[in-house]
Amino acid sequence: MTEFVNIESLRVLSQIFTPASFKKVVREGDYSFFEKKISNHYSSHSAINNLQLIKKLYTELEIYYRCEYIFKNKLFNEILRKYSLETTTTFSEFKVANSKADLMLLNGCIKIFEIKTELDDLSKLKKQVEDYQKIADEVNIVTDSKFISKLLIEYKNTNVGIIEFTNKNSLKIHQKAYAIPSMYKFETLFKLLHKKEYLYLVKRNFNFVPDVPNTKIFKVCYELLQNINIVDFQKQILTVLKKRNIECPEILMSKQTPSELKHICYTLDLNSNEYEQLFNFLNKKI
Repeated sequence: MTEFVNIESLRVLSQIFTPASFKKVVREGDYSFFEKKISNHYSSHSAINNLQLIKKLYTELEIYYRCEYIFKNKLFNEILRKYSLETTTTFSEFKVANSKADLMLLNGCIKIFEIKTELDDLSKLKKQVEDYQKIADEVNIVTDSKFISKLLIEYKNTNVGIIEFTNKNSLKIHQKAYAIPSMYKFETLFKLLHKKEYLYLVKRNFNFVPDVPNTKIFKVCYELLQNINIVDFQKQILTVLKKRNIECPEILMSKQTPSELKHICYTLDLNSNEYEQLFNFLNKKI
């Protein structure tokens, strides 16, 4: 087996670690994308299975090409280590205003983690942080050592957390995040909700469901809920979003699901049959 030392090869191979590539595996039984990427970069692998190869590749990415998935998966594994999925919910690529939060954690509060790898630039970061502050108790930037000094200066004396993903692949908190409720924006919070969720909140707060045509439901619920204290409303949003549970948390958290793939499995929200398909794929000899 050749060693992965070519950065371009690593960039191509990192595309394996996406929900889209594993969706093909677990829902279509299609291994072609994975096999094509691997066959182009390995000259001999007859005595290895897919799991061993994935672990090998993941380690190489941690050392030589720390793409966004390496950051996301590290964060997600830390969440699994600290919290129970019975009391904690997370979302990936969650739309907030005009931004998408890389990872959002909901337990007793709303925490957002925005990732900036060594491969990224910071041009969109200011706007992203401003969007997240409209809904979150804590906004954290998780970044490569390359950007730490710059961000600590830029966000000095702010409520934004700065977390370094160190060269040893650990997370180091340089600045803790905290809430400023005056930054919450009702419109941004409201637009996080699905229709059944804002109807539920109207019923909960006002003891009735508006009897109006479907075309007017959104506007009527918006105007009603706007009367609630913004801090209370933010907490109600937290409670509602936490009800969006995943299908098989016990399998996700088990040792059978490789740590290298935890975030992908969570994002795809695999059912038990899909986990079985995944495990069959991982045990398959190449």
